[in-house]
Amino acid sequence: MCITVCVSQPRSLDRWLLCLWQRQEKLDVSRTCFNRQCELRTHWRHYGTTDIPHRTSYWSERCINRRALTIQSSRFSTNQSKDSPTNERTGPPWRVLFFGSDEFSIRCLRKLKEDLHRPESTTRSVEKLEVVCAPKRVPVREYADEHHLAVNDWPLKGSCDQFDVGVVASFGFLIPKRVIRLFPYGILNIHPSLLPRWRGASPVFHTILHGDQVTGVTVIHITPKFDVGPILQQETTPVPHRCQAMELGSVLFDKGADMLMQCLRDLPRKIEHAVDQPTTGATNAPKLSPDQSWVRWAEQSCQEIDRLCRSVGQKLPLRSMWNGRTVKLVDIVDPAVTKGLSIPVTDPTPGCAHFHKGTSTVCIRCKDGWVGFRTVVLKKKLTAQEFYNGYLSRDHLKGELFQSGSPGSS
Repeated sequence: MCITVCVSQPRSLDRWLLCLWQRQEKLDVSRTCFNRQCELRTHWRHYGTTDIPHRTSYWSERCINRRALTIQSSRFSTNQSKDSPTNERTGPPWRVLFFGSDEFSIRCLRKLKEDLHRPESTTRSVEKLEVVCAPKRVPVREYADEHHLAVNDWPLKGSCDQFDVGVVASFGFLIPKRVIRLFPYGILNIHPSLLPRWRGASPVFHTILHGDQVTGVTVIHITPKFDVGPILQQETTPVPHRCQAMELGSVLFDKGADMLMQCLRDLPRKIEHAVDQPTTGATNAPKLSPDQSWVRWAEQSCQEIDRLCRSVGQKLPLRSMWNGRTVKLVDIVDPAVTKGLSIPVTDPTPGCAHFHKGTSTVCIRCKDGWVGFRTVVLKKKLTAQEFYNGYLSRDHLKGELFQSGSPGSS
């Protein structure tokens, strides 16, 4: 039997509870009373507070606005069922609910699954593991089905009382406050950037697009806003030379998976010592837009187009207008290679093209030089040599320029 006692108008029992408040007692574990016949329990989800669980003492001044206590009558027992929703754990192994979607998510989920299946004689961080993802077929769902992990559709419809902590990795959905509050230890997010830089849906792509030399991974406690929660752990890593977005993402999420396991092994202490994000240096990394794939030849430099191809081009092939048709440009050459090429064009105009036989590339003039592509897609995929033979070599097409087709561009 469960009785909820309102503390707005104290009575005899409530006066005793208020006395505990004044003594700053922590009720994060069970205490017995009533001649060992009643068990008094508290849990942060029963209150109206927006405080992060376990970030501060239950009875600190910051949490004085909590509204109710739950008193559960039961026979006196020092041992409770491990899976009882009222049994709040103080250490691993944890019952984890994982939120994910894509290939990056799988790298973290795989690490959790490996820990789950470790022998019971060893020290484990995960005792139970289930997955939450979109109802459609996404990589995380396929991985979970293949490895016999229970899958829940988003948005969640059931209860999360059987879980201690949530984990988010490249999920793509904003998790509301009502769901965050269901977890005694909140929800952790593995974010592939050095927060507060690149908050948002596409941090890896924006890291390459803007030419960052150093990036990293941040594990945060999530709040109902994207990527603004307190930091549990943060580590830096250099950005490899001319790496692709998918390559960098794999490196960062592998690192993030290891950091996640470190956090789970010492979760209460990590939460207790979490630090707020800096108030300066915040930048946004919004979801990629199809308009970003249009090349602006007169405005963008060789390095900018190279970074565009290695970031946005991983999801959306670069596009340009040529001879009244949309073409896609794939497989860009290192600008250091095209920079030293001798291109026999007397009056290079941004957008003019030349086939360079030595490197088998279509070289296109941009703001400060030439960029080369090995593949051009019209009706079908063509090598640079095939594009030259079928189109560029024709007399009536030799003067055609590559032009931007993005809105508002010439």
